[in-house]
Amino acid sequence: MPLADKAARGALWTVVSSMGGRVIGVLGTLVMTRFLYPQEIGEVNDAVVIAMTANWLTIWGFGQYAVVKGRGKDEVEVTWHATVAYAVLGTISLGLVVMFGGRLTPFFHAPRAAAYLPGMALAFFIRRFGVIPERVLTRRMKFGPSGMASLAGELAYTVVALALAAQGYGGWSIVIANIVQSSVAVVILVRAAGFASWATPSKLRWARIKDMLAFGVPLGVQGIAHNASRYWDNLAISHFFGPAWTGRYNMAYNLADIPAIQVGEQIALVLMPSMAELPPERRPHALERASALLSLVIFPLAVGLGLVAHPLIALILPANDWQAVAPLLTILACLSIFRPITWVLSAYLEAESKTNRLMFLEIAKVVLLIGGIAVLRPYGVQLASGAVGLAFGATAVAGVVLVMREGPSPRRLLAGFLQPLAACGVMSAAVWGMRGALELAGLNHPAVQLCAMVMTGAVVYAGAAFVLCRATALDLIDLMKRALRRSGPDRRAITP
Repeated sequence: MPLADKAARGALWTVVSSMGGRVIGVLGTLVMTRFLYPQEIGEVNDAVVIAMTANWLTIWGFGQYAVVKGRGKDEVEVTWHATVAYAVLGTISLGLVVMFGGRLTPFFHAPRAAAYLPGMALAFFIRRFGVIPERVLTRRMKFGPSGMASLAGELAYTVVALALAAQGYGGWSIVIANIVQSSVAVVILVRAAGFASWATPSKLRWARIKDMLAFGVPLGVQGIAHNASRYWDNLAISHFFGPAWTGRYNMAYNLADIPAIQVGEQIALVLMPSMAELPPERRPHALERASALLSLVIFPLAVGLGLVAHPLIALILPANDWQAVAPLLTILACLSIFRPITWVLSAYLEAESKTNRLMFLEIAKVVLLIGGIAVLRPYGVQLASGAVGLAFGATAVAGVVLVMREGPSPRRLLAGFLQPLAACGVMSAAVWGMRGALELAGLNHPAVQLCAMVMTGAVVYAGAAFVLCRATALDLIDLMKRALRRSGPDRRAITP
């Protein structure tokens, strides 16, 4: 099967299964707002981020190393070294957070979060044992089990969390559900990969360890900075505004992140091994094509989510303090515009083994994010949350400029981003016009407004896309048709 078709089929499977799991998870989270207050969710969220940070500190690109370097005669040795590194370093970092992490929670005005730390550390420790099996499957371009693990894990989490929350377990319902979710996902991944594929012992060699560190430490720093840019803003909001606002902010962020995480990230996971398999001379055009296709899909979802934030939140969340999520969602929707851009760039630079540049971009993002929240905090939580768009937007632009010097055509790369944005501009005007017309007609029910705005946006964007970015739209349709077929002729590779 051609690489383009294999990548497209893998992306389609992972996106569909992950979206299914995410739909379950989001619905469960929305129902949870009927049982838990923002303060409770904010306290658990602080514990999650602290435990998660300890987990990141010992993930130094070993999974990516296993995908890129674990081929041929080195497969067993590379995979075993990565497995040992994950197990040993995870024991150290998560053990330390259990013993000392509780001392950090008063700084975030959430002292009760300390009680949740051991349970969250256990959840992340269990999850580490699924990382290398998943990378083994990725290396083989087998993405189905990863999607199934995500779907089953989300389902298990939702069932357990809702059952316990309804019985009055409060924040503990989320902690216990995370442990169950990790266990379910790991069992599926280990069974799919086979125990021997990732746990076959091999002699530990210092030369191999040094090579892993040379490849992985920049990725590790990048990964820490990337995850910090995703989660440390929660801690900053908690520190400056308290855990109740953290609960609302986290809800808005999770909703805003759906297009990026459930579509953009899944496609990026497929792109990395696909880029690694391509010969170097074909990668620049693959980047141009992938950027255009991803932008065509993600940009309207992100922009549209911001446009319908108020009727959406009025419809799905309780008519209490949770309604403060709506303006935050409008501001944070820009996440899904910028994050997928950086993921595509990351896949390209990782395949080119230029990981130092990713590291500096991610560090800059964290500095802009946390610094921006600190500077804007006197003006309120809504304006402070705008630091997210500033940080992600600035580093996405910097990343695009960076790769333009590496071979991709600046004209084609920019066209891939700007054409879908222009179509989104047309869509936005139509959606706002529809909302104004509904208000003039006295049709103010959230469900009516939401349905009308979504349908208007979908129709107008589809038409605008075929006018403003016709070649990319036709390319996407052709690629999806071939991905849905079991077999077919190789009419087009990922690059000409």
